[in-house]
Amino acid sequence: MGRTLLCVLGVVFLGVLLCRGNPSAKTRPVLTVSPSWLSPGASVTLSCEVKPSSAGWRFYWYKAVPELYQNKYKYLLVPGSDEGTKDNYYKINDQKHTAGYACRAGRGNPELFTQFSEPKFVWSAVSHSAASLTLSPKKIKHYTVDEIRLTCSGPSILWKVRRFRQYYPSDISDCSVWGKMTGRTCTFSSRWYQKAVFWCESGSGKFSNAVNVTLHAPRAVLTVSPSWLSPKASITLSCQVEPPSTLWRFYWYKAVPDQSKYSYRYDPLHGTRKGTTKNSYVTQGEKHTAGYACRAGRGNPEIFTDYSKITLSWSADSHPAASLTVSPAREKLFTGDKIQLKCSGSSGVWRVRRFRQSSYNSDVSDCFSWGTMSGSSCTFSSRWQLTAVYWCESGSGRLSNAINITIHATPKAVLTVSPQWASPGASVTLSCEVKPSSPGWRFYWYKAVPELSNTYKYYSLPQGTHETPRDSYVVHDQKHTSRYACRAGWGVPQFFTNYSEPKIVWSADSHPAAALSVSPDRDIYTVDEVQLTCTGSSGDWKVRRFRPYYQSDVSDCSIWGKMNGSSCTFSSPQYHKGVYWCESGSGELSNAVNVTVNNTPKPVLTVSTSWPSPGALVTLSCNIKPSSAEWRFYWYKAVPDTSQNNYRYKLLSDSVDGTALGSHVVHGETHTVVYACRARREKKQYFTEYSEPNFVWSAVSHPAASLTVSPDRDELYIIDNIQLKCTGSSADWRVRRFRQSYYKADLSDCSSWGKMTGPLCTFSSPFYHRAVYWCESGSGEFSNAVNITIESAPTPHLTVSPSWLSPGASVTLICEVKPPSAGWRFYWYKAVPDLSKNSYRYDPLPDIIRGTVENVYVVYGQTHTAGYSCRGGIGNPELFTKYSEPNIVWSADSHPAASLTVSPAREKLYIVDDIQLKCTGSSADWRVKRVRQSYDQSDVSDCSSWGTMTGSSCTFSSPQYPRAVYWCESGSGEFSNAVNVTLIHPPQPTLFVSPSWLSPGASVTLSCEVKPSSAGWRFYWYKAVPDLSQNNYTYDPLPDITGGTVENIYIVYGQKHTAGFSCRGGKGNPELFTEYSEPRFVWSADSHPAASLTVSPDREKLYIVDDIQLKCTGSSTDWRVRRIRQSYNHSDVSDCSSWGTMTGSSCSFSSLQYNVALYWCESESGEFSNAVNITVHLVQTPRLTVSPLWLSPGAVVTLRCEVEPQSAGRRFYWYKAVPDLSQIKFRYNLLPASVDGTVENSFVIHKQKHTAGYACIAGWENVEYSTNYSEPQFVWSADAHPAASLTMSPVREKLFTFDEVHLHCTGSSADWRVRRIAESSYSNCSVWGTMTGSLCTFSSRWQLTAVYWCESGSGEFSNAVNISIHLAPLLHLTVSPSWLIPGASVNLSCEVDPPSEGWMFYWYEAVPDLSRNDYRYELLPDNVNGTKQDSLVIHGQNHTAGYACRVGYGNPEFLSRYSEPKFVCSPASRPAASLSVSPDRGQHFTSESVTLNCGGNSAEWRVKVLRESGSSSFTDSCSAWGAMNGSLCAFSSPQHYKAVFWCESESGELSNAVNITVQDEGLLLVSPVHPVTEGASVTLSCRLRGENKLSDVIFYHNDKLIQNDSRGELKISAVSQSDEGFYKCEHSGEVSPQSWMGVKAVLKKSSSSFPVMWAVGPLCGIVLLLLLLLLIRFIRLKGTSYFYDLVRPTKEPENDPKKDQSISYSLLNFKNTGNMRHYLEPDDSFVNSDVRVGAAGRSSLAASDAAVYSEVKSTSGY
Repeated sequence: MGRTLLCVLGVVFLGVLLCRGNPSAKTRPVLTVSPSWLSPGASVTLSCEVKPSSAGWRFYWYKAVPELYQNKYKYLLVPGSDEGTKDNYYKINDQKHTAGYACRAGRGNPELFTQFSEPKFVWSAVSHSAASLTLSPKKIKHYTVDEIRLTCSGPSILWKVRRFRQYYPSDISDCSVWGKMTGRTCTFSSRWYQKAVFWCESGSGKFSNAVNVTLHAPRAVLTVSPSWLSPKASITLSCQVEPPSTLWRFYWYKAVPDQSKYSYRYDPLHGTRKGTTKNSYVTQGEKHTAGYACRAGRGNPEIFTDYSKITLSWSADSHPAASLTVSPAREKLFTGDKIQLKCSGSSGVWRVRRFRQSSYNSDVSDCFSWGTMSGSSCTFSSRWQLTAVYWCESGSGRLSNAINITIHATPKAVLTVSPQWASPGASVTLSCEVKPSSPGWRFYWYKAVPELSNTYKYYSLPQGTHETPRDSYVVHDQKHTSRYACRAGWGVPQFFTNYSEPKIVWSADSHPAAALSVSPDRDIYTVDEVQLTCTGSSGDWKVRRFRPYYQSDVSDCSIWGKMNGSSCTFSSPQYHKGVYWCESGSGELSNAVNVTVNNTPKPVLTVSTSWPSPGALVTLSCNIKPSSAEWRFYWYKAVPDTSQNNYRYKLLSDSVDGTALGSHVVHGETHTVVYACRARREKKQYFTEYSEPNFVWSAVSHPAASLTVSPDRDELYIIDNIQLKCTGSSADWRVRRFRQSYYKADLSDCSSWGKMTGPLCTFSSPFYHRAVYWCESGSGEFSNAVNITIESAPTPHLTVSPSWLSPGASVTLICEVKPPSAGWRFYWYKAVPDLSKNSYRYDPLPDIIRGTVENVYVVYGQTHTAGYSCRGGIGNPELFTKYSEPNIVWSADSHPAASLTVSPAREKLYIVDDIQLKCTGSSADWRVKRVRQSYDQSDVSDCSSWGTMTGSSCTFSSPQYPRAVYWCESGSGEFSNAVNVTLIHPPQPTLFVSPSWLSPGASVTLSCEVKPSSAGWRFYWYKAVPDLSQNNYTYDPLPDITGGTVENIYIVYGQKHTAGFSCRGGKGNPELFTEYSEPRFVWSADSHPAASLTVSPDREKLYIVDDIQLKCTGSSTDWRVRRIRQSYNHSDVSDCSSWGTMTGSSCSFSSLQYNVALYWCESESGEFSNAVNITVHLVQTPRLTVSPLWLSPGAVVTLRCEVEPQSAGRRFYWYKAVPDLSQIKFRYNLLPASVDGTVENSFVIHKQKHTAGYACIAGWENVEYSTNYSEPQFVWSADAHPAASLTMSPVREKLFTFDEVHLHCTGSSADWRVRRIAESSYSNCSVWGTMTGSLCTFSSRWQLTAVYWCESGSGEFSNAVNISIHLAPLLHLTVSPSWLIPGASVNLSCEVDPPSEGWMFYWYEAVPDLSRNDYRYELLPDNVNGTKQDSLVIHGQNHTAGYACRVGYGNPEFLSRYSEPKFVCSPASRPAASLSVSPDRGQHFTSESVTLNCGGNSAEWRVKVLRESGSSSFTDSCSAWGAMNGSLCAFSSPQHYKAVFWCESESGELSNAVNITVQDEGLLLVSPVHPVTEGASVTLSCRLRGENKLSDVIFYHNDKLIQNDSRGELKISAVSQSDEGFYKCEHSGEVSPQSWMGVKAVLKKSSSSFPVMWAVGPLCGIVLLLLLLLLIRFIRLKGTSYFYDLVRPTKEPENDPKKDQSISYSLLNFKNTGNMRHYLEPDDSFVNSDVRVGAAGRSSLAASDAAVYSEVKSTSGY
């Protein structure tokens, strides 16, 4: 026993070990490929990520090669990947073709491997020689209706086409899944939009080129013409498929409103069920507004576009069932009108819609978007102008008349009066204009009487009480100031504008009750105080003013003055003009006074001439604005007063008393003189100011004052120093000048623009100007005046050609003076360096000391670098320009006395070079210069500006890329050779290390790349050794490569630990070295004996709440911890001090955000530790669970909060979620027992009674961090809360889709919201229903189970209700038999899908409704309350009829939709409706014309057809497959079919039905389509297409040969019941289809003898009379000709209320009753039946009613 137990335990232990397996093998890495699409020869980067991520992996890279026989890929290691890579990325170069790749990872010893990653592909559009993919059809766009063929070509026999779709997750699949693979071709089409990459894979393992295919869905666009129709006009529908393409069939629909779905349903138009090949369709006779849509289909099986947008054709005619009226019913409506749109008709549910067409789109919207819908009325008003079409849509699917409504801008009445000032008794014309203007207005006229409250009363003018059609009105005998207004009215009911702004007609005549007087009574100026006084019979006054500025300004005295009793006092600081009047408390207006407040006038003096000849007359003119006749003018001479820097005014001797005229003549003046004037009013001693002084200049010097100018030249320039000198008998002087600009004159002293020294004024001007200058003496004299123009200074510009010369070549100098002018001479100079002045001296070129007239000079034999300059001279004495800027002509040849050398002497110089320019020659003093040419100027500068000059050497380096010419200039004046130097950016080395992560002892490949790349480099390799003292690295050369390598690759063997490397390049002789590259690291997870890194906490995952400690251990005492983070475009290396705290050998840090980084230690002795890859994860939102979900009152509720990490210091806080309706969310109240949090992650709540919500958060004390709130979770209770309760309506065991469900919240709050949880998703009523106050109403189109509850504004939860919405049933009605014997019973069976119990069944007759092209459904008699049974028998049915059913459930009852109508067909015609066929036969050939004629008492008909299709049948109207004209339906069929036809009348009757067969070819039996009357003769014949009669025809009756001779016809002279049956014919071995010939029985006279008649006749008469009486009574009781009964179980219940009713039976045996057989199609079968039928008493009948049962046994027949 013991041994057995040990064996068992051993086996179990071994099983556990075996079952654990390889944990790495459960890990599947994820491969990414970049780029996905490549250009040929590009490199491809593979990245492999192991999830969850951890350190120590090596990565292996594979090419995925197709193995079609195995239906998978085999994985071949990529060359160079045998040992794996430490880096998790791998680069493949020169990839040309489509390829698949995979990766896997391994670690440990022995190495454990992950699974292979999913293969990833890099696609190429370039075909492979062994595999190529071609796409057909070749076009820019492919569509969902296209059949796409993908063909693979190449030397392989076996192929597979694959597809990649970027979904979630990615989808890669074979052609066999989504298409059909035949050989090497894959054919497919798609019904939906898709975008995918396709490629071939060959049996030999090759990939083809890849093809990107996008399949677009076509779109149908409908246009309707006309938009507005006249009654019964035709409408043309046009359907375009975008983008355009062929082979479409077009389907046309009427869009019928379906308010239950708040959408439209699409009913096919007549004759379009099979579509049309034309993209247009014409509907005839449309009377009312209708909406249309179209779609298009193509292919087999047919694929359809979406329905087009609905387009409407409007009609203004009302529909009987839907009509729209507008109130107010006026021709024009205006903004501000309250408009009511009322729907009326046969429906109880309405919606009002409108259509607006803007310039860029059309807008269809419902009333609730722009108005208020209440029942059948929509009320709205608009603030803006708009034009739109409005219509109603009823719940029954009808569209009302459409109304085009334009809302016009509210017009404004504008009144004008003429004249504005009226003479007493004059007429005043009032004109009223409506803006915007339009006809049809009537105008109303008013007097506006002021009220002191700043309002008006409006009194109708005489004869203005009633409107006037004209827009003007004349007020006669206007005497006093009055105010008027108008308004306008339009339409019926009348719309009124507002009153116009009142307008005033002023009168200067005082009113007896109101007068205004003004003081002072004269012209008024801004310096005056004005008093306006009101007098009259009132004690209350208001003074008003009107100013006609840019807008009328009417205001009270209180605004611009001071009102004191009846007086208004004001003054104005500025000019204005206004009308003033008084308004009394009793409403009277005073006379109006026009008051102008003038500016204080200042005269303006003008002189007749400014420069008169000596002794000439000068006329002075003095102007005052505004002018007046009351002014006298005084004339003055302005005498300089230098002490006041002004003028004093001396009255002219002949002007002591002033002059009445505003002009004065001065005689005999010879020198410069200045005048002024002023004016005085006659009646008041009021003088104006002096005018501005005006000058009369003279060039003649005054003996006491004279002005001279130096230099004394015709032209003065801005470079001149100009001296103005005053001489005369005074010691005190000032120089003045006058400049006339475009807009003002400028008079100023020398002190403003020059320097005054005694009698001298010295100035120069930097700008061109022109002015008059003169002197004024201290004794009051004016000198002569001088007119001076100062011209711009000319500047010379020298150009030299060529810039660089060959030795001994000629140099051409060109000198240009700007601005150009004539008369210049040109002087030429050699620019000789003058180092003492850091400038140049200019030595004239030989033989041209006097200059040249030409501006060109040629220097011959120039061999070395030289500088030149020029200048110009003009005038006498000659004015010289400045020297031009020196211009250099350069030579590369050294001068014996001056030479420049450059060091380093390399072809290329770099901006990091220290460049030395050395001057040598016969001089001891040197300067180095350079010139840099920018876009628009050259920059010449000395070495001191950009370098360091030491003796004869200039040293510099440049951080930029300058290009310049350099040369030396010696102290003795020589130029050296010139050197063109370009400094370029230095090359920069970049080091690449592979692999990034190494396995111990593996080789490391270093690759050094110098950019910009060039040949000739040697590469030097270094180990980067940490130097903690410098916080940097030192670079130790790797052994054995001191001299560098020619190759840019170096391999380090046997590397075990983390290390850093660097490189640099060297080139040239002497060798130029680049800088060291940035150090790159190769990481190892293995610890170094002298340096090791450990991480705490030692967990697989670290979080932002963790305190992370990195500890360095080893042989050193000084450490630094570093990390590297890889961002998108660069890596970031930093020390612990940047992101943590370094204490000794430990680095502590925490991160409040997600990050991934690599960490390592570096020791003082230069060692690297192992590297650790650390990911700091975010703390996820905690997840709360609640148990139980539904509680019994007072039960315990357990809350559990889950969050990672489960570390120390974690505490949990528990909250109640309280609804906050203002924020549409929850607020969280801390539970009382949770103030300090709990260490445990669970919390128990006791005695919970009602629905409640809870949440939790987690916090960590060490980092003061807490999570967000968890999602609130709820515990449900069915018990209502006192303050919040939810009730549901309807209260029924089951609710169904399309049920309208009401959820009502009640309680102590006024604000509510209803919420639900469905499939773990929370949402508010506003998302899935309509919230109105405390009521949420919704219906669902889908099956749904959810919990619902209320949340109050005060924060309470109601009881919760679990509601399941079941699918509304689909009904399937079956009718048996489909063809009936007149008077036979019909069985109806109604099947509910999905099946369930508890339904009540309702049965209906489908009555044709031609106006709606549909059926209406009338309940069968005594079926008001429905039946529990799902079947019903109808007795006594004689004629063709249609039936439907629907079901109800629960209380209140849910009613389903009607089933599709089903028909029972009868050959028996009726007087009200009959169908005849022409030609009168049951068989026809295709393409033959067949006419169906409807007869009866109706004027409108439609012909219907019933056709079988597989297991289903469908009906259609004649317009769909023929042509309906009145009561005739004509058609010809292009294909074989069998169908039943009947007529339907406008009054709702159905005719007899006929069976018609149409066949393509072969033999056809000619037999009557209708039953033949017994005793009549009939002839049957056979025919072929195109042949009327045939001979040698064989005839069969019920498959029995009845005639076989040469005759071509079968004649039956007197048809009997035995002749009824199936007939067919045969000719030349070909047999026709069989047809049924029915026989109608006739009542035969008895052949018995006369005495027998006497005996039997009376007895029969009595029996017939009794039967007739019974029949009449039965009909009166029943009210219908139908006999029907419920089909009940054989055994009736004990409590059946019908069991006491008396029942009588009659046994009737019918033998050979052929006239009662129904007419079967050839494939129908006869059934011997024993039918027991009855009519049980109905609840509506009296209890004494008897039921009559008949048991019919058919003992012979078929």
